[in-house]
Amino acid sequence: MGFIEINKPFEKGRAPSKFRRLAMGSWQSPDDPTIYGVLELNVENALRHLERLRSKTDEKLTITHFLGKMLAEVMRLHPELNCEIRFGKFYPRKSVDISFQVAIEDESADLGKKHRHDLSGALVRDADQKSILEIAKELNASARRIRGSHDPGFSGIKKISALIPGFLQTLAVSIIKWITSGLNLWSPVLGIPKNAFGSLMVTNVGSLGLDFALPALFPPAAVPAIIAVGAIYKAPIFETDEQGVVTRTRLERHIRLCGAFDHRYIDGLHASRIARDMRRFTEHPEQLSGESLTHSS
Repeated sequence: MGFIEINKPFEKGRAPSKFRRLAMGSWQSPDDPTIYGVLELNVENALRHLERLRSKTDEKLTITHFLGKMLAEVMRLHPELNCEIRFGKFYPRKSVDISFQVAIEDESADLGKKHRHDLSGALVRDADQKSILEIAKELNASARRIRGSHDPGFSGIKKISALIPGFLQTLAVSIIKWITSGLNLWSPVLGIPKNAFGSLMVTNVGSLGLDFALPALFPPAAVPAIIAVGAIYKAPIFETDEQGVVTRTRLERHIRLCGAFDHRYIDGLHASRIARDMRRFTEHPEQLSGESLTHSS
């Protein structure tokens, strides 16, 4: 055995086709840590819970508010996920803050022309300490403020971005990420709110008529995951007897949660535990009110 030897056995190299040569020049070797997952949840009990809450308030309550509270509880139960990676170390966050994506449409556009669409974020801080109703009130107020004032929180960074040439956008975003995440510094000069993206990002694609969509991680946010909430749909539930014979079929409401995760934070074991807690909370939504918030075993 020599001091230096061939590591992997290969045959003689072959010239690539013209298309493969173009592909090799277009992309580099994969180094993106993003992984994806889809979880189907029966939200029948959760929606009934929301209906009971609606009877006690005039506030608009949706499945997004319920899921925001649920995800905050999951982050609280799994504090190893509520971190940020800086210089090779995990830094635990001191609070569980959930960022909700808000769609903005320019209704002032001239008739006959396509309306301009934009996206912004509304952050609910300490979401694990708030009730579903408190989250709904705060998020609804933020959404009204964003849509009515053309996104006051992020208007500064959007104006700055408009002044930067396209070929320098990637560099500019990298610098902002290095300042806000790497150095953990903030200044109003940056044009974004302090701790703008929190612990986790949530976007409701169901409001756009989609029941399934794989989201993309937003690198400047430095969060471990973004969750896309699909539209509610009905699926059959089969009841069987002791012999396994189907005795009854009924339709119940479901949703799909599609997530993009940073593999540096989350692996298969984490994902299985998160899914288990999500199913528990949707089946027993009363636990989100504080009666029983112990980790499932």
